[in-house]
Amino acid sequence: MNRLSSVIFTALLLAPRASLDAVATDANLRATEQLGVVQAGKPVAVRYAGAPWKEVADGLQSPTDGRGLFAGKDLGLGDFRISARLKLDRLESTAVSFMMNNSHLGFDGRGRALFIEGPLFSGQKLLPEAAKPLIKPGQAFDLEIVRENGVTRFQIDKHEILRMERWTGPAAQIGFRPHRNRITLERFEVQGKLVMPTPPFGTPVFISGQAGYSGYRIPALAVTTKGTILAICEGRRNSLGDTGDIDLLVRRSTDHGKTWGPQQVVWDDGGNTCGNPCVVVDRDTGKIWLLTTWNRGDDHEGEIIAGASKDTRRVFVTHSDDDGLTWAKPVEITADVKQQDWTWYATGPGGGIQIERGPRKGRLVVPCDHIEKETKHYYSHVIYSDDHGKNWKLGGSTPQHKVNECEVVELADGRLMLNSRNYSAQRFRQIAFSDDGGLTWYNQRHDEALIEPVCQAAIERYRWPSQGKPGVILFSNPASTAGRRRMTVRASFDDGKTWPVARVLNPGPSAYSDLAVLPDGQIACLYEGGTDYDVQSMMFANFTLDSLQEETRP
Repeated sequence: MNRLSSVIFTALLLAPRASLDAVATDANLRATEQLGVVQAGKPVAVRYAGAPWKEVADGLQSPTDGRGLFAGKDLGLGDFRISARLKLDRLESTAVSFMMNNSHLGFDGRGRALFIEGPLFSGQKLLPEAAKPLIKPGQAFDLEIVRENGVTRFQIDKHEILRMERWTGPAAQIGFRPHRNRITLERFEVQGKLVMPTPPFGTPVFISGQAGYSGYRIPALAVTTKGTILAICEGRRNSLGDTGDIDLLVRRSTDHGKTWGPQQVVWDDGGNTCGNPCVVVDRDTGKIWLLTTWNRGDDHEGEIIAGASKDTRRVFVTHSDDDGLTWAKPVEITADVKQQDWTWYATGPGGGIQIERGPRKGRLVVPCDHIEKETKHYYSHVIYSDDHGKNWKLGGSTPQHKVNECEVVELADGRLMLNSRNYSAQRFRQIAFSDDGGLTWYNQRHDEALIEPVCQAAIERYRWPSQGKPGVILFSNPASTAGRRRMTVRASFDDGKTWPVARVLNPGPSAYSDLAVLPDGQIACLYEGGTDYDVQSMMFANFTLDSLQEETRP
């Protein structure tokens, strides 16, 4: 050992433990990559969620409608350092935030307070320092997030506001969301193990910020009797939120999804909310039925649930007789399918079914959910039509609550199976069964093979058992318990008892989806996803059943 090495070795031996950790961390970080995302107010390595931010005199300035800015690479495992200098236009309960791993460190919540939300921060609490007025409108501040030796510290202007112990997972996508506010970024830097995000599989059919809408959400997918693909969704005019001016939109493809026709408006009711599309094709008549819900644009979900809204949630139906080219004026059916002691109500979203076998062959069944006024409990239920959509009736509800958004599939033994979004402590889907075409439901339970982060999902029959081949049922959802990520399509060959094969369409942020089977036998999935969740792009993916393989989870 030479003299210099001996001096360094002795200094390390005599150094306190904290200093040794700092040396180790610095060494770890020096071995990683540094990325200047925004430097001197100029974009260097950025990914925008929608429209680019604007270069102004004092930095890179955002729009105000939630379209964010993300680092050009994701943060993987190991130690890291994130630093930024920014300012906010105002502090008025805007929910502007820093995003990491599909979670939010909010700079301005209710009462002009810092807040945390999302799966990453589950069980975490802000430190007392966070209660101080650390941020002022129009004044720049420094944000720094450092992970070293299993401890992650969040600081604003050197004030530690949050400390996370023993979190070692990837920070993944990191960036800023200017929700109802404007951010001006002077500097944004990242250091750590940086990885390029895997792009989602498929073709974007609706892209946030384009064609007159801030965002697109809530997919519904159908294949008509003529083989035309209908991609349906909500167009959110002025924001990405669940209320306000929301229209129902459709695009058509007559060549198996290779090309798409122009975006059409199915229902626009001014500033009100027309949403939750649930589509079902009547194979006997060729008519396409689209069930949907409506509420005033200035009524929020919480107000409707509490019975404090100006109006309530109403149920409508429209249809197309010409393969989705034009749509009839929506007709209200609320009195036929909603009980008076229900407040919130949602159709689907996604797809309904037409029963293909047995004594109830031809029945149209549409999955829905509701909330009871007194208990405020969520339940899944169905509505149905036995006269090809002329009249709609209320079917049965799940025997237990804590479920809502759902889809239904017909089983080979004649039963129906309802697959629902789950609000219990277990992060699995819930299923229930019906022997009478949806009039009653029983045996409600968790399906522990189908993990979820509390999100909508889709289920679809691919084929019936025939000529020695087993039947196939498909299922799609963000297959993760740690956030809306990893859009996955699974297949079952035993009517949903097991799900042995899968395909991941997008390992990154993903949310709602719907499934269909194309005339050539390919599987089609319309899903919310992208490299940035705030983009709210609607992706269309088509692929073969054989491309699903035995799953290896991360």
